[in-house]
Amino acid sequence: MTIYTDVFGGANIYPSDVSYSSLTLTTDVILSWPEETSTSTNLATRIIDVNATVASRSIFLPNASQAANGETILFNNTGANTFVVKNATGTQIVSLAAGTVWQVYLTNNSTEAGSWVSLQYGAAVSAANASALAGTGIIAIGTLLSQSMPIVQFNTSYNAGATDRAKMYVWGGSGAGGLDLPNAATVGNNWFMYLNNAGGGDVTVTPDGICTIDGLATKTYQPGNSSVIVSDGTDYYTIGFGQSAVFIFDYTVIDVSGSGNYVLAGSELNRIVYKFTGTLSGDIDIVVPDTVQQYWVDNATTGAYVLTVISTTGTGVVINQGARAILYCDGADVIDADTSTVAFPISVAQGGTGATSAGNALINLGGTATGIPIFTAASTAAVWSSLGQIPSVSGGTF
Repeated sequence: MTIYTDVFGGANIYPSDVSYSSLTLTTDVILSWPEETSTSTNLATRIIDVNATVASRSIFLPNASQAANGETILFNNTGANTFVVKNATGTQIVSLAAGTVWQVYLTNNSTEAGSWVSLQYGAAVSAANASALAGTGIIAIGTLLSQSMPIVQFNTSYNAGATDRAKMYVWGGSGAGGLDLPNAATVGNNWFMYLNNAGGGDVTVTPDGICTIDGLATKTYQPGNSSVIVSDGTDYYTIGFGQSAVFIFDYTVIDVSGSGNYVLAGSELNRIVYKFTGTLSGDIDIVVPDTVQQYWVDNATTGAYVLTVISTTGTGVVINQGARAILYCDGADVIDADTSTVAFPISVAQGGTGATSAGNALINLGGTATGIPIFTAASTAAVWSSLGQIPSVSGGTF
């Protein structure tokens, strides 16, 4: 492929120069440079009169890397319909309404698409060029500006910036990943982007600096989660954060070894079934947010201590070791959702033994696994003595 460059004092080297051509536009047309090897009749001449007899047609410019910077083409729409001039890869450069004259010129020939600038010549009625007005999140379609949402696939952690406005980032990694947001003060009020977790692991969103997202330092998107992320110039907020119905009932195991408070946070929030494991060294409170949510709890911890599920500021419910319960938070307190049935084993405090075997029941009630001796030799003699009789053995009986 021939590449044209600037040589000899900066003068442009152009393809063979053809000054004028006319074109009746009934279908999309791809122009070619007037080179010696060109066989196309649709040449990119200096001036092209275009009669667009059919609406919604396009003219594609030649490969920009085959021309020098400064190459110019003037289009004159002599027809009754609007047509669009696009670069070699299909991006709109300018839309020509009937009766208008536009010139395009090449400013960067380093790629096939190149960088083209459009300039309108005098016309009876001046019109804004939608292509020149299009910015981030906006695309020119004909003479109109339309909303644009470019989709970007990523499978390694990414640092978002100001130029990611209006883009949707779709996580496709098999494991966990991260999306770092720019400082909200830098991108300003009304900057936004979209995030969709279509991968196999959690994506953690972390705002820069002291910014928060929905009041949190980080926000975790589980597989199936998606939302709009919007800046107010200080912090970030999400719109439509939710999850696929496939994940509406899920299960997580959390090791809460130790004692004191264990505060649910990050990806531990908004789950359904919680199995708590580990060895307790003291009583422990599982602290949940003061928001409406249900909790199916399985206390699989060890150690003779109490596990309580409790809200940040309200009351809680004790779950015995080895027991399971369905609870819910009403926004203030954690409440036992099931009070009409009996949970087994019944605790001693509720009139039971708190055990599933006789030996353990005896221990829970203060005895030993073999019971408490009621009669001993001394106690038997004392009973007979209190009755004024002395026991004797006759025939093997008293």
